[in-house]
Amino acid sequence: MKRLIETDLPIKRISAHSRREKSIRHGHISTLHIWWARRPLAACRAVLLATILPDPMDAECPDEFRKEALEIMRDFAKQILENKDIRNSLPEESVKIWDEFNRRQKPAALNLQQALLDFIADYANWDCSAIPLFIETGQKLTQRAAGFVGADDEQFLVADPFAGGGSIPLEALRLGCDAFASDLNPVAVTLNKVVLEYIPKYGQQLADAVRHYGNVIKEKAEKELAQFYPAGEQASRLKNDSAGTAGVPYTETPIAYIWARTIQCEGPGCGAEVPLMRSLYLAKKDKRQIGLKLLPRKDKSGVDFTIIDSPNPSESGKFATGTVARANAVCPCCGYTTKAERVRTQLKARRGGADDARLVCVVTTHSNEQGRFYRLPNETDYNAIENAKRELKKRNVDLPNEETPKGGGRGAGRAFSQRNYGMDKFSDLFTSRQLLSLTTLSKLVRELEI
Repeated sequence: MKRLIETDLPIKRISAHSRREKSIRHGHISTLHIWWARRPLAACRAVLLATILPDPMDAECPDEFRKEALEIMRDFAKQILENKDIRNSLPEESVKIWDEFNRRQKPAALNLQQALLDFIADYANWDCSAIPLFIETGQKLTQRAAGFVGADDEQFLVADPFAGGGSIPLEALRLGCDAFASDLNPVAVTLNKVVLEYIPKYGQQLADAVRHYGNVIKEKAEKELAQFYPAGEQASRLKNDSAGTAGVPYTETPIAYIWARTIQCEGPGCGAEVPLMRSLYLAKKDKRQIGLKLLPRKDKSGVDFTIIDSPNPSESGKFATGTVARANAVCPCCGYTTKAERVRTQLKARRGGADDARLVCVVTTHSNEQGRFYRLPNETDYNAIENAKRELKKRNVDLPNEETPKGGGRGAGRAFSQRNYGMDKFSDLFTSRQLLSLTTLSKLVRELEI
């Protein structure tokens, strides 16, 4: 017996919902933890349902399934037309589809097949994914299908041995299936336990607890680390802008620090410090492009930076080119290219070069204006970094000294290449201030009384 996915699938509509899902920032599983290969929930939801449901047009599809599924879809279409709130959540095109569904005079099997495909396309819509009518209809269809295709205990089991961020097993649960998820990555396992076990079991209680204890740790960490992350600098505009805010004071709060590892140029007679940066862009938008420009020092000992804020994209070529390409490093002072092998050798000798990396830019917000702003580091920033280094040594805490993945060989995880640069332990990945923050957070979690 053919499944629906073997016959047809509204790929264009599903793809549109999948693209839109990338911009969803509230209530989406992706906000729980960044995962580099997350499958769109829209596509997972659609493909699972289309794989589960028999094709009503197939000769081997049981008549009883056609009858029951058609009743489910007619009831669904009726509620769509009667419920104003649900209608408003759907595109006008979908409302017309369900309005026409009950008036179609096509043979029942053909009418049902098109209705199932339309339902799958609409259920892939993020705006519909949490509407009880859609969830209940998807579960009813899944339950009816399980009774006719020989599923154990009349319930499907969806197994995903490489579950990653958990999109597939999550959508399987939402359709009323049993789900089995596993992964070799412990982060993925933790994500799946939260999404598939803890949230269904504890619900809002878990969310409230995470929010409460997260705030407790945040407040303690901010108090303990405040001197190492100075915030709230007072400043004022030096020139007029379109808002006419010249001279108006505002509070500047750093939200990110941009660093660059460095090597020494191996060109004849050079030896300049070369910051390793693939790109010098800080922000890249249609009407505004911001970036760093390298300024070689007169003594050729290295480079200084300046920030270019260009409303004209054609001018952004001034800072578009970085210093690294294919792991080779080009010196901004003499133009010599230090080959990748020598770059790795230098960084290996410094365990990756994180501890003596160079702070090149500070990203800030302003109290009286929206958006992000960029400035060069100042003496306050450098002092905070040095204080953090001294504090880390003073505390003498246990650092994350577990070995990093070896990688590099067949079957050993080629994606991990950090050992080529001397980062053999996890502590080698971070600057001293980052290690101070990580160990502080770890300590606060251990001390937490629940």
